[in-house]
Amino acid sequence: MKNLLIQSCILLFWTYNLTSQSNTVIRVEPNTKHQIIDGFGAHQSDASINQQWFLDLFYQDIEASIYRVDLTPKLRAPYSDLSYNSPWFMGSSVKSVFNLEDPANPNGPENNRVRTYKDPADYTRVFGGRRAPIAVMKPNIDSNLQFFVYSANSVISEGIKRKSALGDFKLIGSIWSPLPWVKVSSGNLYPENWWPGPVINSPWPFIWGGNFAGGKLDVSNTPLAVFHDGVANTSSLTQFARSTAAYILGYQRFHKVNFYAISIQNELNFEVFYNSMTYPLSSQYITALKVIRAEFNKHPELQNIRIMGPEDLLGGDAYGMWEYGGPVHKNLQYLSNIANDPLASQAVDFFCVHGYANDGVTAAGSNPQQWNWWVNGWTTSPAAGIPANVKGFKSYNKKSWMTETSGENRDWIFPKTGFPGGGGLGIGIRIHQALVNGLESAWIYWTFSDSDDAGNVSDHGLTNQATAARSPKYVAAKHYFKFIRPNASRVNLVQTGNASVLSSAYFHDSTKVNTIVLINTASTSQTVEITIPNSANQIFKSYTSRENLYWQESTFTIPSTNKISLTLTPYSMHTVTGKSNTTSFKNEEVALESVMSITPNPCNEYADIQFSLQENTNVQLQIANHLGQVVYTRLLQHLGTGNHSYQINTNEFPSGYYFLRLTNEKNRTLIASSILVKN
Repeated sequence: MKNLLIQSCILLFWTYNLTSQSNTVIRVEPNTKHQIIDGFGAHQSDASINQQWFLDLFYQDIEASIYRVDLTPKLRAPYSDLSYNSPWFMGSSVKSVFNLEDPANPNGPENNRVRTYKDPADYTRVFGGRRAPIAVMKPNIDSNLQFFVYSANSVISEGIKRKSALGDFKLIGSIWSPLPWVKVSSGNLYPENWWPGPVINSPWPFIWGGNFAGGKLDVSNTPLAVFHDGVANTSSLTQFARSTAAYILGYQRFHKVNFYAISIQNELNFEVFYNSMTYPLSSQYITALKVIRAEFNKHPELQNIRIMGPEDLLGGDAYGMWEYGGPVHKNLQYLSNIANDPLASQAVDFFCVHGYANDGVTAAGSNPQQWNWWVNGWTTSPAAGIPANVKGFKSYNKKSWMTETSGENRDWIFPKTGFPGGGGLGIGIRIHQALVNGLESAWIYWTFSDSDDAGNVSDHGLTNQATAARSPKYVAAKHYFKFIRPNASRVNLVQTGNASVLSSAYFHDSTKVNTIVLINTASTSQTVEITIPNSANQIFKSYTSRENLYWQESTFTIPSTNKISLTLTPYSMHTVTGKSNTTSFKNEEVALESVMSITPNPCNEYADIQFSLQENTNVQLQIANHLGQVVYTRLLQHLGTGNHSYQINTNEFPSGYYFLRLTNEKNRTLIASSILVKN
């Protein structure tokens, strides 16, 4: 009886709202598409990655489809031993970073708490009576695998198992630091002083507690005797390329997985006491990009890995988008210089950025200005010393991902006075701005689970084991993660009325699922009327969250008018989702870039597809049956201009008509389409 009463109340609520007046009117336009959404996800590296509660939350509840890992190489002994690296001053055989048993020698062998070094040769100098060894990478990649170690990771293995159910699973990685001995001095000094951290004004780079902190890559390509590989002296650049390729190859083989994409440097101008490295100039970054792409191309198992970059901070002003004093290049200057180098441009498959302010800690991205600059650049100089006519990423016909952000308070409403954009509601706003104003194709949080000293969800995690699906930040992300599945498109919507309502819409061609996410950023309730074409008489669901009342589910049927009306409570989020009536591919009103021919057609066992390209790109091939259900997808990578042929095995296809589409992965435009008949 209680359940029946609740259902009746829900029905009355929806009956009332389906006919009430609205002050904000929204019309979804599913045939006008913006970017394709590749997915949502997070990073995690602690013991929870092998615990069932984490896997259930990550894959079963919020249904994340992207997992990000740290690609700082993990070395075997003796290269990994703290006794060879630092700190050495602890005075005990116990290998613990925080062993404080030697108070009489607080600052170590060189009156420092860390071992600093200037270059590869200096890395091996005597320090505390010992020399740190270097693992020189040989020409044969398989011989280099012996230097690295890997550990079990259930997030990867479970993601592989759940790929079909999730719609996709993408493993990505970022290098926080390469091997320490390929780095040289950055010329900077460590600015802090805390025990048992580095002494203030310690020069970068240094080794501390197993972290390869700071410095910059030696891109001079000068052969060094310390890097003699058994054949000849090699450079830091060669060792960087070989070690990166070997570590990632070993990683893929150990986990039986292929990386979707990697970034060669996490936050490439953020020098910190943990694993880090800098590329203050575009020329340095471009040099590294090209050697990694060239090295990957030598090895079949690495050839299909995409490279994303530059993975800088979104920042909070125009300088953070172009250049700091020093000079230190920033986001759009990297993109501009990459575009001017054909090999570098070819090496970068897509762009990525972090949703942090200039400090690298505070969450950014709630203000659309930074996103607008990232997408469109500017024509008039936005600040003194910044050039005019700077292009945004959209000009380069490559997609962009937001690959890390954090910094929000654990509460839904924070701060308690003023606009509450610093907590869970703020995460919803930042995702909206990234997808709508930033045209991001993926959104990835820093750590999925993290706790502060009191056991609460920290500013750096979406949730933790104790709070689980009740965490306000987690719930805000879930409003996007769960129903906007991989390969859905963000579609256009026209909104009139109150600007305090943030709205975005998504449509999945294969599943025909519509998803609309609404955020009421006002302190008063707002009524919204939404028109969802081709949805009449379809059953939809709504999920509503506000402070202390999260993820409230309702079910309703769309009227024949295709219109619904919702009342949005103050500072709330709403996700509306359901299938449309359409059952076929949308008729694409675009000028095709190529003509596709299929032989033989009709076919029996095999069919050859011929097409041509006007640029170097990756091409996605999709085949759908007569119901519009995608039955075959392949990504054809690193295709050049000119004519191409690709053979498909049609043995498993039932007899009938099939629709083929070739899509340019760079800009998601349709290259060619055709019809295949299977006998």
